[in-house]
Amino acid sequence: MLGAIIGDTVGSIYEFNNIKTTDFPFFSPRSNYTDDSVMTMAVADWLLRDAGHYTQELEQSMLDFANKYPCPMGGYGGGFHRWLFNPEFLCEYPGYADANKAGKRRPYNSWGNGSAMRVSACGWVADTLEETERIAKISAEITHNHPEGIKGAQATAAAIFMARTGKSKAEIKGYISAKYGYNLNRTCDEIRSKYEFDGSCQGTVPEAIIAFLESTDFESAIRLAVSLGGDSDTLACITGGIAEAYYKFIPAWIVAEMWRRLPADFRHILDQMQKHTYYKPSYFTETMDRFTPDFIKELRSDEIFVFGSNLAGHHGGGAAHIANAKYGAEWGVGVGPTGQCYAIPTMQGGVETIKPYVDGFIEYAKQHPGQKFLVTRIGCGIAGFTDGEIAPLFADATKLLNVSLPETFWKVLSK
Repeated sequence: MLGAIIGDTVGSIYEFNNIKTTDFPFFSPRSNYTDDSVMTMAVADWLLRDAGHYTQELEQSMLDFANKYPCPMGGYGGGFHRWLFNPEFLCEYPGYADANKAGKRRPYNSWGNGSAMRVSACGWVADTLEETERIAKISAEITHNHPEGIKGAQATAAAIFMARTGKSKAEIKGYISAKYGYNLNRTCDEIRSKYEFDGSCQGTVPEAIIAFLESTDFESAIRLAVSLGGDSDTLACITGGIAEAYYKFIPAWIVAEMWRRLPADFRHILDQMQKHTYYKPSYFTETMDRFTPDFIKELRSDEIFVFGSNLAGHHGGGAAHIANAKYGAEWGVGVGPTGQCYAIPTMQGGVETIKPYVDGFIEYAKQHPGQKFLVTRIGCGIAGFTDGEIAPLFADATKLLNVSLPETFWKVLSK
């Protein structure tokens, strides 16, 4: 589910400005979730609240989320927008005139890819593939009751279920091809040169699955999906949901970047999905508390401020000054713990001279599991080193749950 939201967010700025390459900035300041993520959360909310999976409850979840979260990027398709906010204008569809008189919404025979982009939670709640497909059908047909709309949702949810239960890519490809009739024998290179915007399930779901099949890890899956062009956010949303389930890992820097962009309700639903379904993504529950904040305004009683110092312990500038002024670092002590701080000298020579002190810190952190160590970007300020030079020194610290590292370090280490 988080994988789907990441794909949606990364693809959001390329939907109407296709990139047609895998070489692009993964996130930008303008990247944000779209209607794909809002409805993904609505479906998850429905599944958490309604064990019987009744469409009336699903309709309410969709309306609640659509009203609370107007999309910061893009918008709902025309038919779905009318279904949400102006169902009286859907009278041209069979059965709508009578339905509207009764004040009820009805499906409008859509084959659009909206049914597939919102379905990822369905792949995480069921015990069997058959049950997954049944729930996916319900999630689709409340609006997308065209056979292609239903098929797109079922194929996506089935791929997620198979991926999270350990099936191989060959098994996933074989099942989806055989049951749903999608042509998955193309390559991304073959698709990319001719592919244009296509809002249908039949023109989006196969391409999204192919991007997953061709990928080597989560990030490459998203990059391949976006590079195809077309409806980039929805393509990458579908791909991301499957890739997350298959690889069972999302790099920490990507998780952190996405997490800070999510509304509190989205975070709460993801947390509840972990507690009540098969969705157990330890890579973000364990890592979100492992990123040192960019600005540390105060420390809890168990937190330790880890900063770059000099051997003389002259804490005159940068993080060292903050450590001395606010958190008890002693002037004249350039190595180790004082107050609520831990000093790592970085001014005495090259990177190789820093490593022994980092190793000493890691050993100290191992011996003090009850303390939380917030490592700042040591050596990357006055000392003049880069994140690429310093971050590898902390590779062993990534195994310690009581050590937080700067996002820039995680990004280096994740590669």
